[in-house]
Amino acid sequence: METRRQPEVFTRWLKLKANTLCPSLDALGLVGPLFLGFYASGLAQLAWGRAASWPVGLVGLGLALVMGDLVRQRTFLLINTPLRRSLAAALERRFGRNPDDGTAYFVGWSPGRKLNPKEGAADHDVGFLTLEPAKISYLGDTVGFELRREEVRWVGPSEEWGPLFTGFGLRIRLLWGDANGEENAFTIERREGRTRRQVRAGNRELAALLQQWHQHGTVPAAAAGEGEP
Repeated sequence: METRRQPEVFTRWLKLKANTLCPSLDALGLVGPLFLGFYASGLAQLAWGRAASWPVGLVGLGLALVMGDLVRQRTFLLINTPLRRSLAAALERRFGRNPDDGTAYFVGWSPGRKLNPKEGAADHDVGFLTLEPAKISYLGDTVGFELRREEVRWVGPSEEWGPLFTGFGLRIRLLWGDANGEENAFTIERREGRTRRQVRAGNRELAALLQQWHQHGTVPAAAAGEGEP
């Protein structure tokens, strides 16, 4: 695997901004509905008396929870669209070609078998994963590599931390053997989708495609495409 120095796109500042802004909005999506529910209940009590406060408050709380969930579904995905575009442009400048050409999957990459956060982010690197019958290749901001199908020993989904709270918690683990016969591992996460549920569904889909590729050397006729997160 090739490691390049000095990331130009997926910087520590970008991770810090995401780790500050997104959880704040996420917390607002959790706490906001409670305040809105109590507020609706208080207004109902003033307008129609105590008897109306509970049903109106419950309806207001229910609607607020739905709106809060819509916010929470999207908060952690706010940076994906500009990050994908910036990274594709940077890699085109470096290598003379745009890797986001409709045949690659936009993913986050991390070394090791388990979740291995760096600078507060689950992903050490972000980049584009391409499947071919004989190999897979990854071109990222700081890491790039190719793996032949015969080098891969196992691939599949892996549940990680906090799926109930974060809505993510699903990564794809890949084990491979190097020239010395030693086993290595990394995990990836598909960073495509408009909601957290779509991200988890996309990870399951990509895990299944990688398993098919590993077992039979088959790849989809059309890959992820540009699809905006």
